[in-house]
Amino acid sequence: MQRVLIAGAGGGIGLAMVDALATREDIEKIHAVHRRPVSNLHPEVNWHAADLTDPKCLEQLVRSVAAEGPLDALIVTSGLLHDGPMRPEKSLRDLDPAHLSRLYEANAIVPLMVLRAFHRHLSGGAVACLLSAQVGSIGDNHLGGWYGYRMAKAALNMAVKTAAIELGRGRNPPTLVAVHPGTTRTALSEPFTQRRKAPVVTAKAAAARLLTLLDSLTPEQHGAFLSYDGTPLPW
Repeated sequence: MQRVLIAGAGGGIGLAMVDALATREDIEKIHAVHRRPVSNLHPEVNWHAADLTDPKCLEQLVRSVAAEGPLDALIVTSGLLHDGPMRPEKSLRDLDPAHLSRLYEANAIVPLMVLRAFHRHLSGGAVACLLSAQVGSIGDNHLGGWYGYRMAKAALNMAVKTAAIELGRGRNPPTLVAVHPGTTRTALSEPFTQRRKAPVVTAKAAAARLLTLLDSLTPEQHGAFLSYDGTPLPW
């Protein structure tokens, strides 16, 4: 990887990936995107304050990034699970149309719009990674609940699968994948990890695992839904 864009770089995993990439000698430029201005922590990092839900703002971001050359990696780490009174639903009676719409926009529409905006600015053989979640797997859903988040991530998975088919028709296409980063101790998941028996890793550890995966991706994995260790997950 030489030129990388991370959308959602102000979050736990996104920021940890920025920090990790900034120490690598094979990185020429990191474009880090967050909705609020961020101090430049590393000279290799170009921070962009952008509202990815605003089409005009996204167009401006594309012009700014594309002016510095094609991207070798596109990583979208943005997502939403809870906010204020909005919490993962335990049953049908908890469903709120406004909350469902907001989760769908944050977890499915925004990542897809980022891919739509930047796919023409990816170098030949680039990698594109949209962070998903194992709870978005329909085949792996054995517990129920969390309607909105599950539905939104399942929609994102379908978007990745569909876009991969389209991009695969091009010459020297990127390797596009949806990736489950593992349960990570971040602001997104922190309220729900206290009693979790499965391993919970730090954002730094999650970022390291994800970068190892991205470095090892092959064209044969194009369009796959993967766990952080490269294991295929059921759709």
